[in-house]
Amino acid sequence: MSRITAVFFFVLGLLITAASGGAAVIPVTDTNLLAGLSPYNWVCRSAFIGSTVNGASLLLRCAGTRTVDLQVSSSHLATTVPGRFPIVAWSVNGGARQSHQLAAGETSIRLSTGVADPLIDLYIKGFSPFEDRFSGEVPPNSVKITGLALDAGGTLLPPQLPSRIWLNFGDSILSGDGAAYAAGQGRPPDDAWAASEDGRASYGYLLAQHYGFREARVAYGGYDWGGGMAGVPSLETLIDQTTATASRLSDGRLSPSPEVILINLGENGAPGEESVIAALTRLRSRVKADAKILVMIPVSGRARAEIQKALTHYQTSNQDNSAYLIDLGPITFATCDGQHPTAAGHQSIFQAALPRIDPILLPAKQR
Repeated sequence: MSRITAVFFFVLGLLITAASGGAAVIPVTDTNLLAGLSPYNWVCRSAFIGSTVNGASLLLRCAGTRTVDLQVSSSHLATTVPGRFPIVAWSVNGGARQSHQLAAGETSIRLSTGVADPLIDLYIKGFSPFEDRFSGEVPPNSVKITGLALDAGGTLLPPQLPSRIWLNFGDSILSGDGAAYAAGQGRPPDDAWAASEDGRASYGYLLAQHYGFREARVAYGGYDWGGGMAGVPSLETLIDQTTATASRLSDGRLSPSPEVILINLGENGAPGEESVIAALTRLRSRVKADAKILVMIPVSGRARAEIQKALTHYQTSNQDNSAYLIDLGPITFATCDGQHPTAAGHQSIFQAALPRIDPILLPAKQR
């Protein structure tokens, strides 16, 4: 190659770099990006990844960069009310959490700058429970990520995460709705639910973390065994479907198979026995035979008799010795409105659950 030709390609490279803003664009198909997603609750396509679930997370282990921008799309969001847009939160290298509410027309969120090789732990903190979170592949109320922008030369490394999975199914309480409010602050206004929530405050997340699992979650405001608000279908269907058109399964199973599945439903109405049995039967067929299924009575005690009866029927009919009833009995915990726990309230539920769950998950010598 002649000197003139070499200079030409050098200059051309500088121009291309300048035109791209000096950024390395990481597509959503990147293997190390996908490996950092919480299981079962993201729709992954060639142009985007998206989720409609509080607590759905993404761990980014970056190298060769000081800048990390999350590329997003909000064009699919149906609401025009700013307070109903989803909120994401993240920490850099285990530092203080930051949060940001998505806005109409927004395409990029700066997650980190000035920190070499940052480790970014991102999760969905809040959602409005009133918008559609199930229809189509990109529901009108979802977080849609289209890629990452790093400094030129930046890349992602394989994330280091627990190998065992804990899957939570539940309603607004397990979702973390109201957890960011103070005790007695009251029920959030319809347009402020997203700002009242914290997906990481949920006792389900605390339990998974305590026992050394990686949490995945499917929980929605107003949900119950037979279905719920905004067109979310019965649990029997929801086990299989991330959205109305996107399957949650791989070869007919949840993959990887979770080690523990906790279900806490019934707060929004006593379920019919057939709904509980159908959901548990479907769930067992989608996970390995020794996965622990923990059916938890709502902390208010609602639907206790109906859920106990249905679980007993299921256990007897299916000879399922790895399905358990978790009943905390009467407990006291702080709420914002008499129903939804604050962050401190979730801590109280978490502590009350440990003596019931320890005998199931821990060898006798560790109790």
